[in-house]
Amino acid sequence: MTPPSVALRTVVDLAFELGGESVARDHSAALLRALERALPWLGEDEETAVYPIRAARLTGGRLALNRRSRLMLRLPQARVAAALALCGTRLDLDGDAIAPGRALTRSLIAHPTIYAQRVVTGDDDELAFMAGAARELAALAVRGDFICGSRSTMHGPGGELVGFSVMLTGLRQEESLRVQTAGLGRHRKLGCGIFVPHRATAAVGSDAAEDVRRAFR
Repeated sequence: MTPPSVALRTVVDLAFELGGESVARDHSAALLRALERALPWLGEDEETAVYPIRAARLTGGRLALNRRSRLMLRLPQARVAAALALCGTRLDLDGDAIAPGRALTRSLIAHPTIYAQRVVTGDDDELAFMAGAARELAALAVRGDFICGSRSTMHGPGGELVGFSVMLTGLRQEESLRVQTAGLGRHRKLGCGIFVPHRATAAVGSDAAEDVRRAFR
């Protein structure tokens, strides 16, 4: 049976056009702090996830924003109106300024293959990570093929976080939407455990895999 806490929620992606010049490549913690200052309710919200900002890579650990860069949230439909308060604001990411503009919503897409660039469970060891992720998927009543990809690190509020890219294949429609709605692992407000549709299993852990996360062009 579908877990009721997942089945009863209507979750969407909300994408803001984004002005600015550049941000640090490892910017998720700074972005979350800025968003919590602008949206006081976000700190207590356990359902909203924040995508990392995707942009062109520069040297020195920087990302150059361009016309396709977006600030993206995955959140309950009921929170969309409150989140639109970001339109026309200016956010400070530890000295880097970004300006959310016009926003669009997009429904989640049920796809048999979905991908997350980084999933964090608290386990540094790949085998322990896979076992923990498998338990979470079982709790969601999700079955399918689990592909663990590259290991990566990022800065979190409490120090370094270790995660792995994950692809799930062979999902039924309701399973795909369930995982995208619930996420997997910890730190979804830092961009972890957010799944999107993917068409190429060969791209797990590759730069090409990041391209599909730019859902609004």
